[in-house]
Amino acid sequence: MLISALERVDVALLGAGREGQSAWRAIRARFPHKPLTLYSEHPVDERFEDRLEPGRDRLVSGPLSARRLARHAVLVRSPGISPYRPELRAARAAGARITSASNLWFAEHDTARTICITGTKGKSTTSALTAHLLAAAGCTVRLAGNIGTPLLDCANDSVDWWVIEVSSYQLADLEARPTLAAVLNLSDEHLDWHGGRGAYHADKLRIIELAAGRPVVANHADALLRERLHGVPHVHWFGHPQGYHVRAHRLWRAEEELAEVPREHLPGDHNLVNLAAALSLVQLAGVDAVGTLPSLRKFRGLPHRMQRLGTREGVTFVNDSMSTAPLATEAALRALAGERVTLLAGGLDRGVDWGACLQALRELPPQAIVLLPDSGARLATELRGAGIEPAAGVFLAADLADAVRHALQVTPKGGTILLSPGAPSFPHFRDYAHRGRTFAACCGFAQK
Repeated sequence: MLISALERVDVALLGAGREGQSAWRAIRARFPHKPLTLYSEHPVDERFEDRLEPGRDRLVSGPLSARRLARHAVLVRSPGISPYRPELRAARAAGARITSASNLWFAEHDTARTICITGTKGKSTTSALTAHLLAAAGCTVRLAGNIGTPLLDCANDSVDWWVIEVSSYQLADLEARPTLAAVLNLSDEHLDWHGGRGAYHADKLRIIELAAGRPVVANHADALLRERLHGVPHVHWFGHPQGYHVRAHRLWRAEEELAEVPREHLPGDHNLVNLAAALSLVQLAGVDAVGTLPSLRKFRGLPHRMQRLGTREGVTFVNDSMSTAPLATEAALRALAGERVTLLAGGLDRGVDWGACLQALRELPPQAIVLLPDSGARLATELRGAGIEPAAGVFLAADLADAVRHALQVTPKGGTILLSPGAPSFPHFRDYAHRGRTFAACCGFAQK
């Protein structure tokens, strides 16, 4: 659906967060006098609310109502609002068309060269690496989507390549055909939003269907991906001995060791895996991928992803607030192997399996574990059941500030305090970035 198709129909925006605001700006720019309804179940940024135009924009706060939604011809949903919710199902049954800001962008840019990257974890770093390497090769690149800039905020840009991070929330009803695509890994996350494991996996793997015969990069080291993508002809594997892969903590291309890989801002084997995916994509884009490796000296890691904030009184602080699933916490622990770590973990409890992370905790035991609400109590029970007993104990914190206070008490000089929650930030924080900034402030580091 093109934005022009919205001119003469009743349109409502579901969600007034980052992407909902972007959709409002795009539609308002095209149709300055068009009436728009915005629904928000969460507090709305006052600066955005002040921009709304009385008589044209109507903000409806509170829980979504199927009866209200059914009055509109088109509903533009934000990623956080699941199309599987009964209110949206009822609106669709009543004749409303449900789309998204991502779908509007792809309809407007059907000839653009796009690289769409998804995965349970690693997609932000891989997207940033892919954009960095393409730019190093002389391409004009725009990095957008789930990472940072909403697509509709850069609708008029003209570039060689769009590198787009795509979440499962966006993939669920995405209408697009990417030039290149990547699926990095597949484990349990957002099960409540999708309605179960099967639906989550199916939505994640929609990127294969959307590619429709175009190249897809996938991780051969992921057993579930190997099983689900076996025999798919247009899949190009990384994490495979014949492609880019990690072996003995080194990056290889088939039998060639790529020794000159600057690692200053890529700690841990998991980041080498992300780099292997990015190199695979860059190579498929027609670029000398290996020739771009020296540019990694200028690559800076992402905020809130294994971000070393600094050292105070002999203790190092690492902000990994972007860790919203146990898989990411496991990777963080392995990246800090050999350090005396106090782990801060926990958050929104979605009932996901911590099995692989518990195994990492056995192999690389932190010297202390501090658990955050709401999942902290359940994790404490699982730790006891797994026989994991850190030397400085397990502590249930009341909130993040309490967690940092306790961590400072039990972490020795030369140790590391790692925030890697393995869980979403809601309802205690607006998002992972808010959580990360709060952690930094509690530790005495100012962050934007």
